[in-house]
Amino acid sequence: MLHQAPSQTPVDMTSHTLHSRVALELLTQMAATLPPDVFAQEMSDVFGKDIPLHLYCTLQEKLTAGEIEQPPVLLTWELGREADYDNRERVIRIDWAFFVRATSHEHQHWWLLMALVHEFGHHIDNLLRHDLINDRPWVAADAPGEEGHLFTLWITEAARPKLDELTFATYSIIEPPAPDRGYKVAWTTACQDIREYLSSVDFQSEPSHGHADREAFEAGSGEAKGSTHQTIEWVLRDFEFKQNEIDAVYFGNWLRDYSQIVDPKITRAADMPKDFPATLSREGWTSLVDVLAAKKFFDLRFQYPDKLKVTPEKLGVYRPHEHIDNPLVIDPPFADPRMRDPDFEPWVLQDNPVLGVDPDTSRKRYIARSVDYMTQELRLAMRLGRSLDGLRNLGAALHVVEDLFAHSNFAELSLIKAGHTRVLPWTTRGDVKWGLPLVTGTFGASDVVASLAGPLGKILFSTAELEFELTQPGYRSERDKVMLVLLSEHPDQDYFNAFIALLKARDGLVTLAKKVGVDTLKFYRWLVNTPAGILVNAYNSAAQGVLTWIGNSVDDAQTLLGSDPNVDATVEPSHSQLSKDHAEHPLHDLAALLATEAVRKVARSMVDYWAGKPGADPVAVASALFCHPADSEWQHPIITAWAGSNPDEVARSESKSELDKTHQHAIDELRGIQKTLVRDSQRYLDYVFKSTDEQSAAFQGYLEQGFMKLVHNTSWWKDLQKLIK
Repeated sequence: MLHQAPSQTPVDMTSHTLHSRVALELLTQMAATLPPDVFAQEMSDVFGKDIPLHLYCTLQEKLTAGEIEQPPVLLTWELGREADYDNRERVIRIDWAFFVRATSHEHQHWWLLMALVHEFGHHIDNLLRHDLINDRPWVAADAPGEEGHLFTLWITEAARPKLDELTFATYSIIEPPAPDRGYKVAWTTACQDIREYLSSVDFQSEPSHGHADREAFEAGSGEAKGSTHQTIEWVLRDFEFKQNEIDAVYFGNWLRDYSQIVDPKITRAADMPKDFPATLSREGWTSLVDVLAAKKFFDLRFQYPDKLKVTPEKLGVYRPHEHIDNPLVIDPPFADPRMRDPDFEPWVLQDNPVLGVDPDTSRKRYIARSVDYMTQELRLAMRLGRSLDGLRNLGAALHVVEDLFAHSNFAELSLIKAGHTRVLPWTTRGDVKWGLPLVTGTFGASDVVASLAGPLGKILFSTAELEFELTQPGYRSERDKVMLVLLSEHPDQDYFNAFIALLKARDGLVTLAKKVGVDTLKFYRWLVNTPAGILVNAYNSAAQGVLTWIGNSVDDAQTLLGSDPNVDATVEPSHSQLSKDHAEHPLHDLAALLATEAVRKVARSMVDYWAGKPGADPVAVASALFCHPADSEWQHPIITAWAGSNPDEVARSESKSELDKTHQHAIDELRGIQKTLVRDSQRYLDYVFKSTDEQSAAFQGYLEQGFMKLVHNTSWWKDLQKLIK
């Protein structure tokens, strides 16, 4: 079993406070206006039928008597989720980065309002089940569903504040003191936004969190819609996997996705000159993925920092068989990828026999390589058991299992077998056992580049960590780490040296400013404007690199729209044509259902094997999945039930033009990310490199003038001056 270390202790920001009583006041208003029987019934719909109705009436009485207190709201650094409520401490925590993001523009304030109401719902559930109940063993320790979401939905539907313009929270800075800042919403509009968001979430399951006492709110990025590798692996809960075990499995799965970044076409050899952004070193790509992993797997990384660190060995490089990709390469840019790194595989060219179809299995021959890799990872998981490494190996194996349904024509062939003969198979008939072969798509970097470039852009151009950077000398934010990686890959190392000098100077500035007692932000703006030319160019260079990756991916994806492997036997389908990763694809949900059932089968066998049950053979179970649908029956009930409920989606999968729309949608999403990053990069530069009028205002007053005299005597200031010269 994987031992569960204590969960992380959030870093509360004691000099920053957030005050809000909005949820308590709205609930009190509801308690004062609703009849007791109505209040009790509606509360039971939110918090559960296992609580006796008379206890909801007791809650109503205490609310109207003013006996229910508002739990403290703490701003917390690197919480690992947008917000959570601690049942033991009875405090609400709001992640600092989320707070800054949600309060940066008035139209985003509803995110913070939703988080505060959501977590207050957890507080009420805690009071009901632990304060108002005296030793009733039939009452569960927690509500059966996601009571935070249910409470928020009820409040936004039923509560009516006296004024539509509602100030719902106040932010204060204790040290150094600053005027309070209030946050408000137009209640009617905010409720519409919140309900629209809640219409897309699952009210039956709670967000994942590593600590049993903490109940999380995760707003989601809005980028990942539908099913993902992560959501499919939630099925492991059925086999009593703990949350940190599921996270460890997903870490192995996630690494396989991101290994595609280390593509020989954009990875330079150790002896090649630096050529950012056209190529990065393998170590550079690995370091960028490690920054994202630290953010994605916050809880697990906190518990096991060494085991969760992304290394070149753990991440690996792009190998088609790890993703069940068709390995065909057309017009390779150079002779042998192994000259870039020995871990790369030789190019597979048009006449390679592995691209053919095995006549007995009706399956492309290269699929056997994926089965071999999956078998290797499953055997490692069987040997290592429920350790971090064993679970990571299981995740790598499950990645291939899940990709079978997302990246092949298995779903299409299954529908055709079930009688939906007009569904496009994305291949042509051949002289093989079942006529239409099982195929996958050729590799396309657009999806993985988007999954890297989007998060990197948010890190680079967010001001969320800036205030924390300016209170903690020596601290290196995610943005700092990404900038250091990108600039270290740039041919002009003046950019890298300038940024190193800036970080050193920032540490000195913060240390000195804290001693003197001056505001660091305005001096930081002056500091970065001192060598402004080279630093602006450094930020622009990093930004341009990320934007270039996206632009190249858009161009690559656009060129594939015209080909049609349904009518041309010489055309291999591309990843973009076959992939059901995007929720807009008509067969997205069907592929997820098939993948979930397949994972269930493999997980059941693996758990039985670990338990020592005779005959348990995860390798045999998983390998049996990789056959032509005509040779298996397990999927047939899923196919027929889904098709019967989704005739419109079946019809869409019969139309090349409809499927081209989903391909075009993915391209449009990439363009949208690119446009957002252009906007955000300019906003960031405008925010940090403020006007000269504001810079000069930093030096008004004797305190500031005295501070400048101290600055001029520091080593970091003198080093910065040398850089400028």
